[in-house]
Amino acid sequence: MHQLDAFDRDFLRLTLEIDKRVDGYIDAYVGPPELAAAVRATPPRPPEALLEDVQALQARIPVDDPARRAYLTAVLRAIHCSVRLLNGETIPYLEEVSALYDIQPQLVDEAIFTAAQRELDGLLPGGGDLAERMRARRSHYNLPQEKILPLLELARAETRRRTLALIDLPGDQGVEISLTSNQPWGAYNWYKGNGRSHIEFNVDTPISALGLITTFAHEAYPGHHTEHLLKEHKFVQALGYGEMGAALLHSPAAVIAEGIATTAVEIIFPAGAHHDWNVAVLLPAAGIEPLETAAQMERFDQIMHALRGVRDNAAILYHTGRLTHAQAIDYLQSYGLTTPARASRSASFITHPLFRAYIFTYTQGYDLLAQAGGADKRPFFIRCLTEQLLPSQLKHARVTGR
Repeated sequence: MHQLDAFDRDFLRLTLEIDKRVDGYIDAYVGPPELAAAVRATPPRPPEALLEDVQALQARIPVDDPARRAYLTAVLRAIHCSVRLLNGETIPYLEEVSALYDIQPQLVDEAIFTAAQRELDGLLPGGGDLAERMRARRSHYNLPQEKILPLLELARAETRRRTLALIDLPGDQGVEISLTSNQPWGAYNWYKGNGRSHIEFNVDTPISALGLITTFAHEAYPGHHTEHLLKEHKFVQALGYGEMGAALLHSPAAVIAEGIATTAVEIIFPAGAHHDWNVAVLLPAAGIEPLETAAQMERFDQIMHALRGVRDNAAILYHTGRLTHAQAIDYLQSYGLTTPARASRSASFITHPLFRAYIFTYTQGYDLLAQAGGADKRPFFIRCLTEQLLPSQLKHARVTGR
C-alpha cells in the first residue's frame, strides 16, 4: 500500500470515529488495519470534538489534484452533516439528503405511476385486480430456496465473463455468496479488500428468477465489487488517497456507486439481452416455463421503470410528516403494486437510520449516469468505475463535455 500522509490518516481516523457511533457508516474499509485497530481501542471522541476534526480537515484539503480537491470538498461536506446530526442538530430531511449525497430529490408526479399501472393492466393477461395479477406473475417466477445458490453460480459465471470482456480485472479477485435473512435490503456486497467480496442475498421475501442476473450484476460484475476493487487498486494502493480507503454509506460517492450498480446489467447485456439469457439459460435451469417472450419481459421492465419513484416519494412523504408509517406501507403497496411483505420491507429500509436518506441514491445515480453517458453508456460507465466523480459533475457532464 502507498504510504499515507497526515491528512489521509486523519481523514480515516475521523470516519472510523464516526463509525463507532453509527454502526455501518463505513461500508467498506481498505485502509491501514493498524489505524482501524488503534481507533477501535480508544473511547469514542465526543461529537463536538468530531466537529472540530471535520473543520480542521476542510482547511487542509490537498490542492495538487483538482478532481480530488472537488471530491474531498463534497465528501467532507457530507461528513460535516453526519457530525452535525451526531451533535443532536435537527436538519430538515431534504436538506440532509442534499448535504450527504450532492443531490436534490423531488416528489415524482403520481400521474406517472397511474399511467404505468394502466399500461401494465393492458400487458398482463386476464382480468380482475391488477395487483393480484402482478403477484401471480411474480409468484410464477419465484425460486425455491434450494435452487437459489446454484442459479447464482450461473449468474456469477456469466456476469464475470461478460465483464472481463469489457474491463481488465486482477486475476486474484473474486466473490463469495451466501443467503441471509432479517435484513432491510434484498442483497448486499461486503467488500473485504484486496479484490475480495462477500455478497449476501436476503431470502426474507422470495427471490425472482427474472431478477437474479440483474442483482448479481448490481452487486458484483460490473457493479459494486468491480468498482471497489478498481478504486482500491488505483487510489489506495497506487496513489495513497486515504479518503478512498473508507467507502462511506453517507457520501456523494454512494450515488455514483449505485449509479454504476443500477446500470451494470445494461452494460454487459445491451438492449435488454439479459431477458434472452434468462429465457435461454436461467429459466430452463430453474425448471420454470416462461409466461412471455424476452421482448415482452423487456417491455414489462420498461413500464416498471416508471414505478422506481414510488419508494422515493414514500420516503419524502414519511420523513416530512405527510404519511404515517402505516400509510407509507399502503402507499408503497398501492402505487408499487407490491405484496404487503415487500411493502413492509421497503418501509423498513426507508425508515432505517442508515438508509433513510440513502434511498435516493438508486434512482438519482441511474438517471445521472444515463444523462452523462448518452446513447452509449459504456465509456462514461468505465470512467465512473475508475475516477473520483460527483453527482453534481454528472449532472453537468453532457453540457461541459467532461
